[in-house]
Amino acid sequence: MHLVKYIFIYFFICLWNNISANNNDFNPYEVLGLARSASDKDIRQAYKKLARHWHPDKNSEPNAHDQFTKINAAYEILSDSTKRQNYDEYGTTTQDSHRGFNTNHFRDPYDIFRAHFGGDFHFFHETPTGAKKIIHSREFLANILPNSDKKPYVLFGSTNFCLHCRQPLAIFRSLEKQFNEVGISTAEFNVNDQRLSNELGIFNSPSLCVISQRRVYHFNDHGKPSEYTETNIKEFVRKSIPIKRHVQILETADDILSLISLYNQSNRVYAILITRQKTATLKFVIPCLQYIPRIQCALLNSSVIMNTQLPPFLKQISTMSDTILLFKEDKNPVAVIKDNDFTFSNVQKLFESNQLLYLPTITSSNVFNLVCQINSAKPCFLIIGDSFLFEQYRSSFLHLAKQLFQQYGTRMAYLDSSSTKQIGFSKIFSSIYQPTDKKLFIIVIRRWFDDTIELVNTEVEFDKNSLVEFKRNNLNIIADIEANLKLFLTTRWQNPKKFTLPTIFNFDEIDENIFTVLMNKIQDKWNYWVERNPILRSLSGYVFTYQFWLCLLSILAYLWYSKQDLGNNLNNNNKQPRRSYASSTNRKPNEVYREPTSTIKLNEFDQSFLQRYVNPGAPNVIVLLLIADTPNDACIGYFNKQISLINDSRMIFAVLYREHSPQWLIELCSNVEDEHNRRLVRFTSSTVLALYIRRKFFVPYWSLSNNDEVLDENGAFIGMDNHHYRSSSTSSTDSIASTTDSLSFPDWIDLLFDGNIRRPMSVTDWPMIFR
Repeated sequence: MHLVKYIFIYFFICLWNNISANNNDFNPYEVLGLARSASDKDIRQAYKKLARHWHPDKNSEPNAHDQFTKINAAYEILSDSTKRQNYDEYGTTTQDSHRGFNTNHFRDPYDIFRAHFGGDFHFFHETPTGAKKIIHSREFLANILPNSDKKPYVLFGSTNFCLHCRQPLAIFRSLEKQFNEVGISTAEFNVNDQRLSNELGIFNSPSLCVISQRRVYHFNDHGKPSEYTETNIKEFVRKSIPIKRHVQILETADDILSLISLYNQSNRVYAILITRQKTATLKFVIPCLQYIPRIQCALLNSSVIMNTQLPPFLKQISTMSDTILLFKEDKNPVAVIKDNDFTFSNVQKLFESNQLLYLPTITSSNVFNLVCQINSAKPCFLIIGDSFLFEQYRSSFLHLAKQLFQQYGTRMAYLDSSSTKQIGFSKIFSSIYQPTDKKLFIIVIRRWFDDTIELVNTEVEFDKNSLVEFKRNNLNIIADIEANLKLFLTTRWQNPKKFTLPTIFNFDEIDENIFTVLMNKIQDKWNYWVERNPILRSLSGYVFTYQFWLCLLSILAYLWYSKQDLGNNLNNNNKQPRRSYASSTNRKPNEVYREPTSTIKLNEFDQSFLQRYVNPGAPNVIVLLLIADTPNDACIGYFNKQISLINDSRMIFAVLYREHSPQWLIELCSNVEDEHNRRLVRFTSSTVLALYIRRKFFVPYWSLSNNDEVLDENGAFIGMDNHHYRSSSTSSTDSIASTTDSLSFPDWIDLLFDGNIRRPMSVTDWPMIFR
């Protein structure tokens, strides 16, 4: 049974000894091959000789880098008089005290080497040579990480002296152009940049990671440099970008029609990629990430086109090449990109110029800034008024918005200033429109500054009747309205009103089910705490190894056997008597017990005592409460003798004096929940109550009569340890008292410990009034 326990302990001791030996066997004198009496000149000569020999660029042995680091750490200790003195006296230095040898506690070994050899070695550079772009921690934190949801980065980390980094670095640089062509930026960094390495969670070199969606993904933490192949790196980069989350998969051609018909609900443009591949190409995905608030991307497999009846706009689509269709309010695409035009830059330009519908709704500050651009010579037109009327006649205004954008380059949008939308504009529009008006108005706005707008009422308004006419005779009315609005584009405004731009609420949140949102939050936390922590990430990498499961099974077996041992011990303890005093069946009436070997503290039961155990977080105890009239009552001494024989930490002992706290018993009686029990309660002197504070009930040990008659000179009192007298007595006729008539006090305590509670009395709450 104990074999697993001993194996586990032996395994742990061996592991600890191994770690301790590795951490504490560093001796700078032995590393440099010197005696403790070596002079400063001897130290410098030994360092120069060994540093030249073990430099990684001159020595191809596998342990050259580690040996070179130790040589420089040893020299750093011995060349500093204070550190050397501390090591000679205490076996440690102020930097590595109680921590063992760790290269992180010393300077960069190459800094020390450069200080001695200067420019004799041409291969010293702060960053890897030949890199297109080098980043540091400041740029990573200020630019790369915050913008990685729109612009992913692939980073490669190495050092100038990492011989096994050369082949992976060459492969990375050969892929940089391909990554840049699809919108993924690339850069290199020096692993010796400690702050950046800590932010990324780097602990070895070479290291390749992808920064996407403000997360850091690592490649080949425990693998060999030979795993750095073009195929593996490309697959890793693709998996690090959330393609499936942001690119919807369409099953049939009808799904396209269903999707684009939702433009009035989503307020977004739709870009659909038709391809033979199962997943979208990155030169389509990256622009989708950049414009995700305004453009919804989707993918349709071209095999669907060959097998189903097609809408007219799909009949001309080639199934041999990738094609992008861009939809706004119409069922026909407004733009098509295919064949040689399908490049990242062209897709990005298309998305940049088509972020908005022809007639969008102001649902965020982003939409408002695109509609009404700052310091633009062209103003914007806003439709305000009843939202129900606008949705009903939206198609009538759509043609007018198209005409203004295509001919004059100015935009028109609808702004709902009701209490559930952009209520901040209600004060600005109060002179034009009231919420009770069932009308629509067109106003013109110009923005010279970020927080200031100029507003003019165009005097173009619609009620229910005019909207019906507008829909019926659309072209003629549109021509008149267009001529009216054109005046605000070509002439100087008369008496414009200036306002501070109010707060614009964001209603552009992408609708995702709660499970997706929750999983995304969990993944963010996991990436921050585990993926960006080299120790935890390294440990998580061993989860799928047989060593991990062997260790886990050993721990579980140890816990199971420990539980079995604990159960056996408890069973053995249950077979032993609980108390140290003799069994009550062998005890005579009025028997004088021996004096206790220890003194039990008897607390006075008052408000501060009760509050201590009522407070949240208080220990769960049973308060054994004796009721007495005065501190001189004979029952107190006998009660002390009885409780001194009880050895259990679950019980706290107290006494309540009627002359000090007369009101508490009255309040307790009134708080008894059961009406029958409330009528029978009699708290006479020498009564003992077991108070279960948390569970809010008490168990009484009643006296045989309602007086305080003392049976003998030893202090025994009616209701305590008088088994013979209680068995033959008939003086108590109370049904509750009769429950304890045949019990001695020790037997009653046994019942409490065993959980066999007789007649518990529940209370609504413990009273706090004592006087």
